[in-house]
Amino acid sequence: MKYIIDEETAKKHGLSVAELMLLAVIQQCSQPTQLIAKLTEKECLVQIGDHLHLTQHWADEVASVLLESDETVPGQERVLSLVQKMKEFFPKGLKVGSAAWRGNDRELTLRMKKFFKLYGNKWTDEQILQATKEYVESFNGDYRYMQILKYFILKSKKFEGEEGNYVEDTSALASFLEKQGQGGEATGDWTQRVL
Repeated sequence: MKYIIDEETAKKHGLSVAELMLLAVIQQCSQPTQLIAKLTEKECLVQIGDHLHLTQHWADEVASVLLESDETVPGQERVLSLVQKMKEFFPKGLKVGSAAWRGNDRELTLRMKKFFKLYGNKWTDEQILQATKEYVESFNGDYRYMQILKYFILKSKKFEGEEGNYVEDTSALASFLEKQGQGGEATGDWTQRVL
């Protein structure tokens, strides 16, 4: 069985996505507290204060299941091939005070699938590779302010709202692709343009 939840449809019925999902869980499992205990025992969940959090591994697993279940997201082979080609444009080694410029295939593939989920499959691999190349070249070898590849693809920021925490995603890759689509100039030394 596939579950597809549209936020706007949920709102029309007077529910947030979180409320709808919890109701769906209770519909499937009449003892959610026992289910939470079982998931905590399996180290899928951790409790910090009065909040439950997914461990990073299980957060990635949940995202993978949801993305792989979505027929609009390209398959693993295409996405893996694409991220391996994107990595070639980024420097080797570590960014000073940060992580590896290129990152690992598993994390990059997951981020790229999330990118396709958020922005659709409207760009070709060639357009994505060209935007990646232009992004890196726009720094003219001075990479101090350049994002590492995983954040270029998709960067998530956590916020607290009335209904709890939520995540907002941004993508420099999407910005470059949209700029290309508008006939904009995506290359050049951006550090000189902002000074």
